[in-house]
Amino acid sequence: MPDAEDLATLTVAELVAHVQELRNANAQLRRQLHPAGPPLAAHALTAELIRQTSLLTRLGIEFREDLEPTVFLQQALQAVTANLPADEATAVLIGPDQQPLQAMTVALGAPRLLPPERAAELLGSSSAGWALRHGSSVMLLDIAGEAPRLHLRELQTGGSLIATPIRQSMATIGVLMVYRLATNAFSSLDLVLIESVAAQLGVAIGAARLHRQHRLRQQHILTLLNFGQAFATGNNLGDIAARCHTIATEAFAARWGLLFLRPSPQSQLTWVEPAGLTIEAPVTAASGAAQLSADSQSVVTMALTDSLTCIALPLIHDGAAIGGLTLGYAGAQSAPTGIDWNLLELFARQTATICATSQLVARLHEQTQLLEELVAERTNQLQRSRDLLRIVFDSLPEGIALLDESERLVAVNTVFANQIVGRHPRDLVGKTYAHLLRLIERAAPTSIELLPDVGSGRQQLRIRQTFAEGERRYLIDRMEILSSPGQPPSRLEFWRREL
Repeated sequence: MPDAEDLATLTVAELVAHVQELRNANAQLRRQLHPAGPPLAAHALTAELIRQTSLLTRLGIEFREDLEPTVFLQQALQAVTANLPADEATAVLIGPDQQPLQAMTVALGAPRLLPPERAAELLGSSSAGWALRHGSSVMLLDIAGEAPRLHLRELQTGGSLIATPIRQSMATIGVLMVYRLATNAFSSLDLVLIESVAAQLGVAIGAARLHRQHRLRQQHILTLLNFGQAFATGNNLGDIAARCHTIATEAFAARWGLLFLRPSPQSQLTWVEPAGLTIEAPVTAASGAAQLSADSQSVVTMALTDSLTCIALPLIHDGAAIGGLTLGYAGAQSAPTGIDWNLLELFARQTATICATSQLVARLHEQTQLLEELVAERTNQLQRSRDLLRIVFDSLPEGIALLDESERLVAVNTVFANQIVGRHPRDLVGKTYAHLLRLIERAAPTSIELLPDVGSGRQQLRIRQTFAEGERRYLIDRMEILSSPGQPPSRLEFWRREL
């Protein structure tokens, strides 16, 4: 390519040749930039991809606004029939047993739920059943010609059909079918779009099921917590057994739940009959599974019959097996599906704690009753002994007075109260010794004489009272009675009348 200084030296013919060369290079560059054909075809392809991306984005946003699989099916099917050349769209969801759970079809924008038998018919030997079993899509552009060749029995006799599986993680949970009366109605882009819609539908349904599982798990945890709180203070074992059966059937989908406990640490398990319930269950066979579980302190799964499986869990408290809990399930499989083992172990631990508490409370009640009976017996014996002592106390010819460490009368016999003081015993009990002397002095002139110690270790007094009919003299022997260590002693006085 000549530069600006060389152009001035070129002739007209040479300049024309260079211009022609530039035009050829420009045309070649244009052909390289537009290899797909006319501009209108490229624009149409771009518009179709934008439309499909917009549809998938809108479905993704709508799927986030709800958590109900039925709503997801309706939104997806209506979007497919509105944005694709489709006359009818159908979706079928299956459960763990490969049987239809939910089925819906949309034709002309109107959704309609399909009965289970109709859904099962769709999943027979048709392309929908093939896609469900093999986990890949099927596109029939001419049902009448292609279905017999592929050994598929379609419900439709003609038209075009696409069937693609709905997947959640690595499992196939359903199938999406799109149908049109015309043949050759779908392209490869339509197949990609339908597969994308099925993928988004699988993610949304998986999230909804996971959310439902979490909510259900939370409800079961709350049920177990309420069970622990309601029966934590110790209840009747029959009520506990009835509650265990209810939780087993409602939270763990069992046919029955049986409770077995040891009456004593070394005894065999016995069935605890639930209060207010009648349970049809093979108690004898279940007790064997419970005994085996308690002895091994591990979970035991046993087929009781051809149509019944039993799961036995040990009830362990403080390292010792105190009983067993058995749950019955339909079928003879070794491990029933759909069981949350962590929750089941929590249920067993809660039950073990509640039963141990109830047994402890029952033993405490028994011991309390025995203690109350023993106390009542000892009280009666003490009362009879006190009555006998009182008879002896009152029958003595001497006056007797017992004073506490504060010099207050605690007890007096009838001789002292009636003959010496002239009062009733209840009028004297609780009065001070000084008050007692004042009562005696009021009755008659009184003198008190302290006698010398005669070596007996007791203090002796003599009291003289002068009455109109004559003089009365009383010899008083004082004896100290030791009480609690560090406390002043009590005092016992014997009043003998001297003649």
